[in-house]
Amino acid sequence: MTFKTILPGAWEMTEDVQYNFFSLIVPTAWQQVAKSLAHKRKLLGKGYPSVPVSSLDPIVAASFPKIIQTARFGWKHPSVPWVFATEAADLSCLPELIKDWLREEFSECLGNEEVESSLKNLDNDVWRWEDPKICSLLRSPEKSSDEIRFQAVPDYLAVEFLKNPKVCFGENNQYELTFYRVVTLNRGSELMSWPPHPVSLIKRNKQVGTADISFVIRFKLQTVPWRKDPIIYHQLSIRQWIVEPFDKFPYRGATAYIGDNRRWLDGVRQPFCFMPVRIKQMMAQEKRTPKWPKAITEILKINDSPLPEINTLASDPKYQWSSFGEEPCGIQVAISYHTSWGELPCLRGVSPLDLANLDVAIQNKLVGKNLPLQRVGEAIKVSSNSVSFWEPGTPKKQTDKSPKKPDDLSTPMLRPKITAPAVFRSTETPLHTILILWETKECRDELIAEICKILDLSPTGEPEIYNPEVEGKTTMYQGSLVSLRIKTQHVQDLTQRLDVNNASKGKNLQQQRINLIDERVVQIVSSLPKSQGICGALIEIKPKKLFFPAESDPKLALRIGVMKAGYVNQHIHAVTSQNKEGKQYVPKGTLNRVQKAVSDLLRQFGILPAPLIDLEKDGIDPNLWLTCFRVLRRTRKTTASNTPATVALMVRVNPIKGIVQVTTPSLFVTQKWVSYPVGLSSLITEKWDFDSYVDEAIGDSNEELSFSDKEREQQLLNKFIADCLRDCLSTPVENEKLPRVLFMVEAQNARKMLTWLQNPKLPANDLPHELKQHILTESERNRLSLVRLRVPDGEVPVGIVKGYPGSRTSGLFCWKDVYDDEKNMLYLSMRKGLNTEQNTLKQKQSRLDSGSGQAGNRKLLEIAVIYCPEINAEKLACFVHSLRDRWPYFADEISLPFPFPFATLAKEYAVSAKDPVDSSEELEDLEESLD
Repeated sequence: MTFKTILPGAWEMTEDVQYNFFSLIVPTAWQQVAKSLAHKRKLLGKGYPSVPVSSLDPIVAASFPKIIQTARFGWKHPSVPWVFATEAADLSCLPELIKDWLREEFSECLGNEEVESSLKNLDNDVWRWEDPKICSLLRSPEKSSDEIRFQAVPDYLAVEFLKNPKVCFGENNQYELTFYRVVTLNRGSELMSWPPHPVSLIKRNKQVGTADISFVIRFKLQTVPWRKDPIIYHQLSIRQWIVEPFDKFPYRGATAYIGDNRRWLDGVRQPFCFMPVRIKQMMAQEKRTPKWPKAITEILKINDSPLPEINTLASDPKYQWSSFGEEPCGIQVAISYHTSWGELPCLRGVSPLDLANLDVAIQNKLVGKNLPLQRVGEAIKVSSNSVSFWEPGTPKKQTDKSPKKPDDLSTPMLRPKITAPAVFRSTETPLHTILILWETKECRDELIAEICKILDLSPTGEPEIYNPEVEGKTTMYQGSLVSLRIKTQHVQDLTQRLDVNNASKGKNLQQQRINLIDERVVQIVSSLPKSQGICGALIEIKPKKLFFPAESDPKLALRIGVMKAGYVNQHIHAVTSQNKEGKQYVPKGTLNRVQKAVSDLLRQFGILPAPLIDLEKDGIDPNLWLTCFRVLRRTRKTTASNTPATVALMVRVNPIKGIVQVTTPSLFVTQKWVSYPVGLSSLITEKWDFDSYVDEAIGDSNEELSFSDKEREQQLLNKFIADCLRDCLSTPVENEKLPRVLFMVEAQNARKMLTWLQNPKLPANDLPHELKQHILTESERNRLSLVRLRVPDGEVPVGIVKGYPGSRTSGLFCWKDVYDDEKNMLYLSMRKGLNTEQNTLKQKQSRLDSGSGQAGNRKLLEIAVIYCPEINAEKLACFVHSLRDRWPYFADEISLPFPFPFATLAKEYAVSAKDPVDSSEELEDLEESLD
C-alpha cells in the first residue's frame, strides 16, 4: 500500500507560559584565576588560552540537575551569566567543587604547587544567585543573547511529561516503561526508561542471548526555514548497557549513567534522575587507568554517598539496578555500550511502531491534557521512487543456488559492463597501476581476481620481478577496453605495531606516536615503487584489536605514507581466519569485503559511469554541473600567529562525461579544478593540527579569532564559492552550450562559515547577498540553482505514517502549514527500503520484541529550495530527492544526495601524524541511533 501522508514529529506552543529561572555569575577573582591557569598552560603548548568550560559544565550539571543551560562565555566576560537553573541550590559546596576541577585540569602540566598558590586566596563566600527572572516560552526575548527558550521549552515539556511517566509500547501495549530525567546540557531535554528491558537476540530462529536496553526520549526546540517561531521536535532512540564483567575499559574510557534521588551539590532530596559521568582513562605510572572525575568523587564524599570503585563496577556493571515495578532509590550505575566496546549486541534504532506509540503518548499526555501544544502541519507526498536510473539485473529463480552473475549485481560499480567502460573513459587521472601490499597470499589472490572480474581483464605475459627482497612483481593485464599493470609486494614490517614503549621517542604515548608515525611514513615512501602520476594501492592490514595500546596502531601512517608515495589507498583485513582447532577458513562475507575494497579504490579515483542524468526520467536537462560544498576541518595554521583556519572543499561532477573534479581555496588560486585523486593527494599535504579542532557545540577554539577575523574568513569563503560557481557557469558540460549549475550545501556542516544558511537569514526565492555581489550577470543568476539540505541529526523531525501505526513509506513529501509565507515550500525526503533490509522489524513489532531485527525506520532529509529562477521548485526538489539513489558505489540510497559522498569521504585524507587515536570516533559515548 502506498501511503501519501506522514505526520512530522513537530509541535508548537499555542499559548504563552511564564517560566522562572535563576542565574549565576562567575566572581571576577575566580574568572581571573581560571584564565591565568589556562594562559600558563597555553604558553607550555598544551592547550588553549580560554578556560576549558567544556569539561567543567558537565560536572556542575551532574551535581545540580536543575541547571537548564550553561553559557560558554560565562568564564570569559565579566557580568555574563554562566549558569541558568530552575531552582536556587545551596552553593556552599560549589567553590570546592570548582577548585577540585581546576586541580585536576591543570595540576598535571603546571604542577600542584603552581595551582594551589593560585587557589589559596579565592573567597568561597562570593558565589551568589542573581534575583529570579521570568521568561516567556512563546515569545522571543528582546535581546537574542537572552534566548534561553531553547532549553526552557524542552525542560517544561519534560517536567509535564514526567507527571505521568509511564508509556506503553508494542502492538497491544504489552510493554509498560517508566521514564526518568537524564541531565543533559545539549540543546533539549532527555528522558530514559528504567530499569533496562531485556531484549531477545535471535539468529536463525533461535534465541542466542539478550541485550539490556533503555528507550530514550528527547524534546528539542528547533528553528525551521522561513518561519519566525521555532517548533518542538521529539525523538526516540535506544541506549544499550554493559551487563557482563569486563577486564578493561576502552581506550577513551566510557560514560556511566548514575541514578540518584539526592542531588550532590547540597544533598537535597529530588526525584530520581540520571547524571551522565565520564570515566576517563588517565595516564598513571606509564599506563592508562580509568578514574572518576576528582571534583565529583570529592563532593560525594562530603555527602557520604561515594561512587563505587572502578574495579567493583568492572566486576559488576549492573550496579544496584532496580527491578520492574520497584521505585528506584539510592545510587545506581549503568555503563552505556559504545562501538569502542566492540560490536553492539542489539541492532540500532527503534521500530516505526515505537515511534507511533510515542507520538500517541505525547498526544495523550501533553496535547490531551489541555496544555498549550499542537502538531505543526502534515507532509503530503509529491513524488515516489518508481523509476530506477540504472537498469536492474536479471533476477534469479528461487531454486537457482548458483552465484549471481556480476552484471546482475544491484550495485552499479560492481557490474563489469558498467565499471570497465567507466575506467577506460577516465582521462584526467587514468588508472594504469594498482599496487597490492599483501601479507597473506590468499588476500593477494582474491584482490587480483576481483580486479580482473570487475574490469574483465586477463594476464598478458609472465610477471616481471622488480624487487626480490619483498617479492615485488609486476604483471600486465589486458581487457577489451582497458589495460592495467598490477604490482604485488609483501608488506614486510610496514604494518607492524609502532614501538610506543620506546621512551627515547617522546615523553608520553601521544608524542611517541607522532614521532613514530613520521618515521614510518618515511620508511613507507622509501619502500614502495615510484609511481608515475597518481596510482592506486590495496593494503592488507591487521585488525585494530591486535594493537595495544591503541597508539601503536600504524593505520594512520599507512594512509599518509602510501599517499605521499603517490598512491590513493584502501585497506583490507585478511580474508582468512583461524578456528579453535587452528585451521584456516574463509568467513562469511569475505567476498563482500573484497568487492568493497576494490570498488572503494575506484571511488578514490573519481571513476563514474555516464551519463548520470536522464532527461526523460529526471525531467532535468543533463547540461548541468552538479556541485556541492563541504567544510572538512577547522585547523590551526603552522604560523607564528597559530590561529585557526578553515579548509573547505568544492566538488563538481560533469554528469554527461562522468568526470569528478575538486578544488580548495588554495588550489583554486593556482590550478582552479583538479581531478578527485589529485585533490585527495593535496589534502594529505595540509599542515593539520588536531588540537585546533573542537566541535561546534563546544566551540572553545574559535574564541581565539576576533570578530573581524571571523568575518573576513567568512567573506573569503563566500567569494571562493562564488568564484567556483562562476567558473562552472562559464565552463561547458558538453559542446559549447552554456550550462546550468546546481549548488547544494548541507546546513549543519557549513552554516558557521556561510552564515546565510542559518534559518533566520536563509533567503527565499533569491540568492544570498554574499554570493549575489560576486555573480553579476543576469544570465549567470538565471542558470544557477541553490538548495540547502539538513540531515536527521536532531534538526529534522521524525516521520510517522498517518493512520497506519508501524507502517513504512518512501518518497518526497511537501510539509504543509509550517511556514509564515505559504509561497515558500519545505520538502522532506524519505528513502526507499534498502536491499540489505531483509530482516526488518515487522509492522506490528517493537524494538523490545527483537534485538536482531533491523529497525527499517527511515529518516527524513530536509530539502529547502532557496533559488531556482528557471526551474520549478518542486521539480528541482524531486531531482535532488532522486540524487539520493544516484551514488553508484552502493546499491541503495545515501543520506546526502550525489555527489556529496565524494566530499564527505575526502576526510579520509584530511589527516596528519598529530591526529589522536580513534579520531574518527566521537569523544562521548553517543551510542544510540536517533530514528
